[in-house]
Amino acid sequence: MTEHRTVPVRLEQVACDLCGADDSEPLLDLDDILAGTTPDHFRLVRCQRCGLRYLNPRPVAEELARFYPEDYAPFTRRGIAARVRDRQRRRDVASLWRYLGPPARVLDVGCGTGDLLRAIRDCGNPEVLGIEPSAQAVRIARERWGLDVRQGDLHAVRLPPASVDTVLLSHVIEHLPSPSDTLAEITRVLRPGGALILWLPNADSWAARFWRENWIGYDVHRHLYAFTPATLGALLARHGFTVTEIRQEWLGLEWSWGLRLWARRRWGRGGIDRAFAGLHPALTALLTPVSAAAAITGRAGRILVVAHRAGECSARDLDKLMATGRQ
Repeated sequence: MTEHRTVPVRLEQVACDLCGADDSEPLLDLDDILAGTTPDHFRLVRCQRCGLRYLNPRPVAEELARFYPEDYAPFTRRGIAARVRDRQRRRDVASLWRYLGPPARVLDVGCGTGDLLRAIRDCGNPEVLGIEPSAQAVRIARERWGLDVRQGDLHAVRLPPASVDTVLLSHVIEHLPSPSDTLAEITRVLRPGGALILWLPNADSWAARFWRENWIGYDVHRHLYAFTPATLGALLARHGFTVTEIRQEWLGLEWSWGLRLWARRRWGRGGIDRAFAGLHPALTALLTPVSAAAAITGRAGRILVVAHRAGECSARDLDKLMATGRQ
């Protein structure tokens, strides 16, 4: 279990990353109930001009790494949780193969240990590249899976312009200090007509409204932003992307985690919390019908978004058009 740090967190005031306004209203006071990296509380605010939700004030950029402990879940999943995520990942890859299959060059920004890239490679496309800031995750991706993963952020790696066909952001955009800056760089490296695919929590979900400060999608202070489909669509449009598809995730993770964090806040991290940990897979299955109902109404706790960059059609689309013309 991660212990609280006693070193004060250095904070900074930030303007809205979507519209640039500095006029926000407070929504919730949040703490790191999930990982317990600090006892400090942080405020989630909403921009009164465009509606974007974000932490303000928030930790300065140099402080962010301290909130990703060595036992951070995406790097250390094992057992049932790992198998469930792996099956879901492979289903996503199969359903998105038109964007991920050869000859597409696929870039995963914030790829973690490379699980998504590995699924794409194993399904038949070796043209995959990952970028990840965590040295621990990069080492696992390289040594365990033999993937081409480069350490750093997208700006530091400096890929050539229009050098990839598809970019993936799997539960990454909410972590970025400036999603707008990253999207600008993605626009540079993505071929005109290429696809951007995002997985992210939905702040306009039933789970977010019901669990409030216990909603895992807030995951303060690793998640600096809480997007709704509307605010994400506006941000993407600002960078020349058009949203072409939004999928709702049906798995009941948002609800089982909400219950577990509510119990942890009420009774601490003792025996009751350990009992909830053991029951977590069963609770997820039990609560999946609630998540499914939310998905049917467009209010799932997690969503998958496909967007396309404006401009000329991609090489693959051009080949299809040429083939059609020859028939």
